[in-house]
Amino acid sequence: MQKALSTYVDEALFQLVKQGDKAAFDEIYKRYWQELLDAAYKRVKEPETAMELVQELLVHLYLKRETIELTTNLRGYLHTALKNRVLNSVRAQLVRNTYQQHLSRDGNTFQPDAASTLQLKELQRQIDVSCASMPEKCREVFFLSRREHLSYQHIADRLGISVNTVEKHMVKALKILRTHLKEYHFSILWCLIWIGRWLHGRGIF
Repeated sequence: MQKALSTYVDEALFQLVKQGDKAAFDEIYKRYWQELLDAAYKRVKEPETAMELVQELLVHLYLKRETIELTTNLRGYLHTALKNRVLNSVRAQLVRNTYQQHLSRDGNTFQPDAASTLQLKELQRQIDVSCASMPEKCREVFFLSRREHLSYQHIADRLGISVNTVEKHMVKALKILRTHLKEYHFSILWCLIWIGRWLHGRGIF
């Protein structure tokens, strides 16, 4: 009789995950979801951002399971990986804030050069292509979150779906964007998108 997965130590579970065992991954997910979410929230102080960071981390763990080699225990790996994601998220937010302050202060004098405008146009084109490749509901959730800035709960209420379903659509949308925009460092991608929206709002492109 097979042992219950709940009795497995982390490293044994992860070996099963590396072999593609989804039940073992579900056990790791249940074992660490709340712990990681609490850790992320203590750092970012925003429930949705914390949830997104943890969701992306765990999805990454499964997608890259065959190439991940643990040099410490699984708990240590997950918390270190989460810390790195939080730091990247904070850096990206600082960059966005810096640009926003700069543009608000010098909005009347800021004029992008032709090369910058063309690069932003190309970025927007690639984003549009990426969005077009998303399933319809996934694309709708992405637009509501990133363009209308709705919370996951508000998106769920508007579309008549659960918050958990909204999370899954967002994870899928972000994965598609990563695949299509490999040349961009993903932690600053939203900064570039924000600048593009600012320029577009001023009729620059």
